[in-house]
Amino acid sequence: MLTEYSQEEIVMFKGDEVIKKHLIKNGRLQQNMFNRFVKDLNQIYEEVKIEGKGGKKTKYFIGDEREEMVEREDKRKFNGEGQLPVNYEQGFPIMILERIIKSNISVPTTTTKLLFDFRFIPEELYTATNAKYNHDFLMNEIATLKEKKVIDTITQTVVYDYIDKEITRLTNHFMGYIKKLEDAKLIIHNKHTIGKRKDENGYSEYVELTPYVIDKVAKMRRKLQQSPKFKHLSLKEINRYRNKSDVKEYWLEHDKLLYEITDEIGCQLNLLRTFEAHTLYLQAGDNPIKRWLEKKENRGAIDLYNSDELQYHLKNRKQFHEARDKYVVELAQGRQNNAIKENNKFLDEFGGKEKQVIINFDDSEWIKNKKLMFLGLYVDAYEKLQEHYGYNFK
Repeated sequence: MLTEYSQEEIVMFKGDEVIKKHLIKNGRLQQNMFNRFVKDLNQIYEEVKIEGKGGKKTKYFIGDEREEMVEREDKRKFNGEGQLPVNYEQGFPIMILERIIKSNISVPTTTTKLLFDFRFIPEELYTATNAKYNHDFLMNEIATLKEKKVIDTITQTVVYDYIDKEITRLTNHFMGYIKKLEDAKLIIHNKHTIGKRKDENGYSEYVELTPYVIDKVAKMRRKLQQSPKFKHLSLKEINRYRNKSDVKEYWLEHDKLLYEITDEIGCQLNLLRTFEAHTLYLQAGDNPIKRWLEKKENRGAIDLYNSDELQYHLKNRKQFHEARDKYVVELAQGRQNNAIKENNKFLDEFGGKEKQVIINFDDSEWIKNKKLMFLGLYVDAYEKLQEHYGYNFK
């Protein structure tokens, strides 16, 4: 359910000091400030709808607050380029091209499997991604990490946080560079929707779904999620909290309806699940790595590539992972610093005295991680997880 706010109400409620002062001074939000504020709201809330373009009568319809602020939306064509560490930016496209040169990805493959195959993530992190979808697996992974002294009982909530954030971020960056290489006419990228089912002998088989079936599955999911029985569940809850009783019930009903989906001629497909997959091919032309380096005018990299191709690839991969290690920890440090700053600002505004932070058993994972940030323990746990799940070139 969405709650309606006037512009003044929502700015005073959720705007920062710059936005508030701007509104007071101008009586409205000018376009650049309005766009910035809408991005702020989308980071904080699950759903945001706007009527108006920043004028006095603009209305805001706001959904539930997110459990954790998401990364800022940025629709620029080369989002991230120039903002990421240089070696992180340079490493991504070269590692993608290197792999496709060796073997075109002609079998539809999931993004997580591509991250593993392209050596962006090691086997330990690839296996750990199961924790995103299976609570029992997550508990087993936490037990293993405790045994290896990577985390302890206090910091165990950071495990899911780490796996979810890092795989989501890598997937977004990976697909972003696939798009750039596609735009540069270096690769061909095809997206597929795959269905898993059992054949008559009980063996798993995978079939590519037609647009008709994809549309039918999408409509089934929308209708189910919006039904009176499940409309209280957000998509995040449906996909994240699979051990909750109402979410379990949703998935039982979902799987039953998915199994009953029929094709264009009315034949039941007996689908067990569906997922997105990708195929990647090289475009015609000369060496795509040299073409990409020349496009970026990277003279030093071109010289090294021409003199010793193997050494260039090894150096590129090593520099990528070193840059990523630092980048991941710096982002975690930023989240921790912001949480401490917000907490201190709250105490100052309300004249409160600093209280002892206690992590309670019944706190949500989000609250526990916030408290770990207040205590300065979040970054330490994140750094240890990155060391465990990252590539080691020692």
